Amino acid sequence: MSIETERNATRIDYLTPKERMMRALRGELVDVYPVAPAYPSLFLADFERAFYAEQYRLRLRGRSSYPVQYEEDIQIRKQAFYQSYGIFKTRPDWMELHRGASRGWAKRTEMVLQDDLVYYRDIETGVQAAVKNMYIPSGDSRLTSSLSASLHDLWDTSGQIQSQSQIDELVPVVKAEEMLERGDFEYPTQVAADYGDEYFLSTVLDTPFSNAYDYLGFQGLMLFQHDRPDLLHYLLERNLLQTAEVMKGWAAAGIHGVYVEEVFTGADIISQRSYDEFVFPYNKTYFESMSRLGLLPIHYVCGNIIPRLGQISQMEIAAVAAEESKKNFQIELAEIVKGVAGRVAVFGNIDAIQYGLHASLDEVAGEVRRQIDIGAQAKGFVVSTGSPLPLDSNPRVVDTMIMTAHALAAEKEG
Repeated sequence: MSIETERNATRIDYLTPKERMMRALRGELVDVYPVAPAYPSLFLADFERAFYAEQYRLRLRGRSSYPVQYEEDIQIRKQAFYQSYGIFKTRPDWMELHRGASRGWAKRTEMVLQDDLVYYRDIETGVQAAVKNMYIPSGDSRLTSSLSASLHDLWDTSGQIQSQSQIDELVPVVKAEEMLERGDFEYPTQVAADYGDEYFLSTVLDTPFSNAYDYLGFQGLMLFQHDRPDLLHYLLERNLLQTAEVMKGWAAAGIHGVYVEEVFTGADIISQRSYDEFVFPYNKTYFESMSRLGLLPIHYVCGNIIPRLGQISQMEIAAVAAEESKKNFQIELAEIVKGVAGRVAVFGNIDAIQYGLHASLDEVAGEVRRQIDIGAQAKGFVVSTGSPLPLDSNPRVVDTMIMTAHALAAEKEG
């Protein structure tokens, strides 16, 4: 079927979830509306950790410790990942992956059982951490505490950065070839081999500006723009170099898209001048690099995105995603659709708290239909939430979103 004939068609036959997502992101006709709740890995994290720990618990029976074996650990991660998505009656159209751990991490790690809890233990240092208290390790990093540092909010750590050489130490540029060689991407590569033909596989990455939070904290990031703009620019350039290598690793793994989060650049947080100097030019380069690798970027911006939509939708992104209305500002889906002016696809912003915790399933279905009525006017539309669903949300909420959207045939006028 030619593109023109397809555009004039009003219906299309069944698509796989992967095909449905990719066509929606490209603005092509789909069979039914795809569903991709924001940050599914956060909602499923407790389930995934529990499934992961339980498999090691079985291996620890009658043993004081169990050495992590790299290839076996990949299979354990995969089973925990697949089982976590099994809490839904129907899977969403996308699945969200994170990096695996290196062979070096596996070699220096063992699992132990204490007080009925499964722990990681660094064999060389003796440091332990309960599996249930931290994200499943990735990369080649050391086990440094019982809680992942990423679980804590940072306020101001900018005092540790006084020179470019310190930034070089804080943000080492590790080549994609090295990460692939040490095994960081073998786990997602195997998941892609299992499910990449059927489901749209994505990961989460930060923009250079949002990633700077990890080194400066929130207040530090705000103050550095005024106090040390030279060093902030250098840090952003360094982040660009490193994320370019990470993107290459993900492209080699075979995933399809990236949910690119940006947490501190809404019009309610920083000025237009700051956005133009510290955010937009780096994002432009960032998304161009991602697109060249064949990855579809979905740009998720926290805060008041409305005044930024004109600039955002001019970049090489496939879709834009936004929060629901909150924090004394309104983000109506119709404004987003209007603001991007048909240049990119749009993700829905169903209120995760209202519909995740307080609404009936009938009300969830009604909100899905309401947003589809609006989103159908966009270049392409994906049913989604404006924030991660609260952990106490009933998984049937997601099932209802999927069943409702998948019952509505997507149509385009000829």
